[in-house]
Amino acid sequence: MMGFTGNARIGEILRGPLGHAYLISGPGPDENRGLANIMARSRVCFGSGERPCNACAACDKALRGIHPDILIVGKDDKKEIPVAAIRQIVHDAPTLPNEAEHKVYIVEEADNLNQSAQNAFLKILEEPPRFVTFLLLAENPLRLLPTVRSRCVHLSLVPDAAEIAAESEVHDLADAFYAAYLSGGMDFLHFCVELEKADRQILGELIEICYARFIERLGEPAADHLRVKKAVDLFDSLRDDLRFNVSAGHISGKILATLL
Repeated sequence: MMGFTGNARIGEILRGPLGHAYLISGPGPDENRGLANIMARSRVCFGSGERPCNACAACDKALRGIHPDILIVGKDDKKEIPVAAIRQIVHDAPTLPNEAEHKVYIVEEADNLNQSAQNAFLKILEEPPRFVTFLLLAENPLRLLPTVRSRCVHLSLVPDAAEIAAESEVHDLADAFYAAYLSGGMDFLHFCVELEKADRQILGELIEICYARFIERLGEPAADHLRVKKAVDLFDSLRDDLRFNVSAGHISGKILATLL
């Protein structure tokens, strides 16, 4: 239960009573869903000790995906989650739980909520029923409106750059990238040319480190937010590109064209 990397508050939050709305972001849907499932079970668990106990009838139902007070919303085969799905949540939320003391709505791929759906979500996020917890899962939380993000406690599963550096020699490459990015010009051009020689494992680790660093930099008061946000969006898209087996040349060219 305490094995999540990234946000240092996660372990503490899991040990205490949960609030009403959380935004869970990380490197992929499986990681986000894993944390959401633990949090949802802890909300419906009837165990007397640490929750979730994973032994009571409620935890058993949750583990088998049949607990009536854990409701999952996704985009199914659609490109985005429609406003109708959120309006249904708003309509259903005030209804008392079926079996547990609380009920949980898990919104998978919440970064695919269209703007109308996000706006429809705002009031219930701000004034939720006392027995409801909302878990919004997003690979890229920046796709959500600031007004939605501000109503949630953000739990980031993006690994810290320092954690990755301790586990992989690719941190030297990430340091070189960041220095070249700050310098710009020919330094950055030369770096991107050399990056074409990297293998896929190194590229994947580099992309995760750079994504984490730029997410952190967004929170710095002196950061050039427009430029940094462009970098965040770039590395988020590169994570998708890797899933489609694109070449190192494609990745280095995309970095160069976007950030130079």
